[in-house]
Amino acid sequence: MPRTPASAARNSSQAALAAAERTFQASGPLPFEATGTGDPSQAGRQRLKGAFLIDVARIRPDPQQPRRAFDDEELKELTTSVSERGLKQPLRVWFVASDKIYQIVSGERRYRAALAAGLTAVPCLVEDTPGVLLRKEILVDQIVENWQRADLKPFELSDALAELRDKHGLTQDDIACQTGKPKSEISRLLSIQKVAPAIQQQARTTEAGTLSRRHLIAVAQLPADEQPRFVDKIQTGQLSATEAEREAARWRQSRTGQPARGCRATVRRYLVGPATVQITFRKREVTDADVLEVLERVRGMVKGNHKHE
Repeated sequence: MPRTPASAARNSSQAALAAAERTFQASGPLPFEATGTGDPSQAGRQRLKGAFLIDVARIRPDPQQPRRAFDDEELKELTTSVSERGLKQPLRVWFVASDKIYQIVSGERRYRAALAAGLTAVPCLVEDTPGVLLRKEILVDQIVENWQRADLKPFELSDALAELRDKHGLTQDDIACQTGKPKSEISRLLSIQKVAPAIQQQARTTEAGTLSRRHLIAVAQLPADEQPRFVDKIQTGQLSATEAEREAARWRQSRTGQPARGCRATVRRYLVGPATVQITFRKREVTDADVLEVLERVRGMVKGNHKHE
């Protein structure tokens, strides 16, 4: 049977496909599994953009990473896990063109463990373009990643939040929105920037583990000249975090006349003929003598007003 133009074209196309397949197979295996083969396990799967295996020699930590100290015991445990099972979670990095290296966005603990385990290359997700990946965005990511770390020092987190506020112009509302953390907690963490410099230095050292986040927030409520005495009581075991918060609140009340946050007020009511007299005390324990003293003061104030009428 004579070949028609259509059948000739079809045969030519099939021959070209066969030749391309032979060439492809001869070029060696792909570094990933091909998709779209009809295998049900491939359904809905896509290649991940920016995923690479990168030599550790070309990777460096972020010198501005909020987290400065890493727990040695936790790092040993992670190193053992990486040695036995490999690195399961990739680092996030971006390419620094001027230095021709990759800088870590997140995953420095994993990077350190990989080095200790003797890995020569680690899986990484490379951010698209350094121009888009601003310092502010990197810092927000690092804050979110490290927020709940038990060994994260209070000032490591507070300094990062202060950088967002002071260098990048973010309000506390902005920071709360971008990190997903409560504004009240952000406000408390930023408050420890008011702690006296000498106490800040002490709290920033690796050895100083007695000043917790809650302790420092309580200390920040006091004026600088009162803070050393307060810190001494904390470090000698006289004040737990809860006790420090209560004492700071009592100090604030005694100096400002404002009730301590969380301190229950005491209300006394008296029915006097057609009137009800209500007295609110900014303290929990109230005696009859306290009531009489207040009433006497009110009496004097009323008499004084009448004199000027």
